[in-house]
Amino acid sequence: MNWKLKKRILELYQSQANFAEAAKVHDSVISRVVRERRRLSKEEKKRWAFLLRCKPEQIFHESGDK
Repeated sequence: MNWKLKKRILELYQSQANFAEAAKVHDSVISRVVRERRRLSKEEKKRWAFLLRCKPEQIFHESGDK
């Protein structure tokens, strides 16, 4: 579980569903990424970090990791 990502989503969007709407993805994608069952590309990480007003390395593990 990526707790840093989940916490940041809840701080800014109050729910994963609200963040999914802002990110223009299905809420199941958010859930799978938070649960580390789906990896994001480098570009997707940058986009999500932008929406979450932080740097990718603050909410995602190092590249190569989940």
